Amino acid sequence: MANGLLEHPKQNQEWEDVGKRYLNELLSRCLIQKEEDFHLKFTFKMHDLVHDLALDVSQRECKIMNSKTKTVDENVRHLFLCDEKLVEVPRVLEKLEKVQTVIVQDSSLRSKIFDKSLINLCVSNFKYLRALELRDSLLTALPNSVGNLKHLRELDLARSEDIRELPRSFYKLYCLQSLNLGATSLKQLPDSVLRLIELRHLVITIEAKHLKEIRAGCWTSLQYLELYNCFELECLPEGMPYLKSLGTLFVSYCHGLVSLPRSLKFLTKLEHLEIQLRIRGCPNLSVLPAWLPNLTSLQKLEIVNCINLWALPEGIDRLTNLRELR
Repeated sequence: MANGLLEHPKQNQEWEDVGKRYLNELLSRCLIQKEEDFHLKFTFKMHDLVHDLALDVSQRECKIMNSKTKTVDENVRHLFLCDEKLVEVPRVLEKLEKVQTVIVQDSSLRSKIFDKSLINLCVSNFKYLRALELRDSLLTALPNSVGNLKHLRELDLARSEDIRELPRSFYKLYCLQSLNLGATSLKQLPDSVLRLIELRHLVITIEAKHLKEIRAGCWTSLQYLELYNCFELECLPEGMPYLKSLGTLFVSYCHGLVSLPRSLKFLTKLEHLEIQLRIRGCPNLSVLPAWLPNLTSLQKLEIVNCINLWALPEGIDRLTNLRELR
C-alpha cells in the first residue's frame, strides 16, 4: 500500500480491503501460503521457485544488500539490508536517488552511528522514500530534517528503546499512513502525531498515565490502534468516538489500566466495519463496563492475562454479531 501498488478502492471499500483481495488471489493460486497466524496479523511465505522468479523479475528495482555488495543499479527502488557484518552504511548507496523502500533487518552488530548515518542518507538522498523499517534502532532521536520526507507513508521504529521524543517537524509527514512506535520510550503521545490526518495504522508505547485527549477532526482515517506496553496507563481518552474509522482497538500489557471509557459505547455507529477489542496483560482490570453489550457491531472480543477479571457483564448475549470470544 505504501508504494502505490494497489488499485484504487471501489465505493464502500478501503485500501486494506483491496490488499486482502490481492493476498487471497495469490493464496488461491498457490503463489504464497499462510505461515503463522498472530490473531490480528499474519505472515506468509512463498515457494523457493516462486521466490527465485520474483528476484529475477525485480532485480533492477529490488536489491538485497550485504557486506560484499559493491555495485547497485541506479534504478533500484527497494533496498533490504540484511547482513550482520554490515556495520556501516555502504558508500555505494550515496549515488541512489530513486529509492522508495528501505528495510533493515535486525543485526546485533548495528551501531548508533550506522542508524544515524542511514537516517541522514534517507533524508538527504531518498526524496521519494515511501517506506522505512528500522526496528531495534539505537537512535536516541530522529533528526528534525525527517519532516522533509514528504512522500513517506510507512515508518516502523518498533523496539527502538532509546527514542524518548519526536522532532517538532514530525507533523510535516502529511502522507504517513502507518506508524509503529511500539516498545519505544516516549513519555507522552506527541502533538505532532495527533496532526497526522492520513494515519490509518498506529502502534505506540508511552510512559504516561493518561493519553492526550483526542479532539474532533483528529485521526479520522485511523482504522487500527494498538496501545502496547503502556505500563503506567490508567485509562483511555474520552474522545475515542472521534475515531470515526476505527475498526480495531488492541490494548496489550497496559498493567495500570483500571477501566475503559464510557464513550467507547458510541463506536456502535461503525456498523459497516469490523470492530475488534483485544485486552491483554491488564492485571488491575477487575470489571468490564456494563455498556459493553451496547457494542452491537463487535465481532471479536479477546481477553488474556487479566487475572482479576472474574466475569463478563450481563447482557453479553446481545452481541449478536460476535464471531469470536477468547
